[in-house]
Amino acid sequence: MSHMSLENVTMKFGPFRALTDLSFHISRGEILGVAGPNGAGKSTLMDVCTGGLKASAGEVIFDGRTITSCPRHVRCGLGIAQTFQIPTLLSSLTVGENLLAGHLFGHEARGTPSGIALEEILSLTRLGDHLDMDAARADLLTRKRIMLGAALATGPEIIFMDEPLGGLNSEEIAEFLDVVRHVRDSLGVTVVMVEHKTRALAEIADRILIINFGEFVMLDTPSIVLNDDHVVEIYLGKKHDA
Repeated sequence: MSHMSLENVTMKFGPFRALTDLSFHISRGEILGVAGPNGAGKSTLMDVCTGGLKASAGEVIFDGRTITSCPRHVRCGLGIAQTFQIPTLLSSLTVGENLLAGHLFGHEARGTPSGIALEEILSLTRLGDHLDMDAARADLLTRKRIMLGAALATGPEIIFMDEPLGGLNSEEIAEFLDVVRHVRDSLGVTVVMVEHKTRALAEIADRILIINFGEFVMLDTPSIVLNDDHVVEIYLGKKHDA
């Protein structure tokens, strides 16, 4: 059974359709990349999956349960987490306190403690040496790791990441992708990553979904998607290796 599936999802804002009749599934434990030009509907798609938006039509199904109308906090309780392009941190708190806040939020949403030990999260996100540091003083890569750690602390089964590589240089990208790989391999968490940096996405994703104008274009392995000249030129732009 797929971990999450979208069945004929449409998202309208007045007369404008941000997503049209979109259907695909996400497999348990995979890293799924989502790419497409600006305005393709990638962020809207993420919000429909995480509960920021309720689809106008169609269904979102998670672990066999229809969650189309469930708000964000209910989905968090079911094990659906999200990280944002701009790290949303409690900057007045330390790194450790940020992780604890995620832990408490997940506990409250779910009614039971997270099954993921904070020690394991610290190890996976390489934050063990930064526990007492004020989050506000962390550099961008560290802030992104804190945000991932806080999302993990809610005890998710699936994490949606909105452009997590934005603002990072190639060395930092490699390090962050390494952390995400370890998280998936160690915890079995499913990862969905919306990202402009297609080459980096191809390095980590099991499959890549391409959407354009809110419509399904292609979903396949990175080698097939990035070897399709038509897809690369039209949907990813010739500078897709940035």
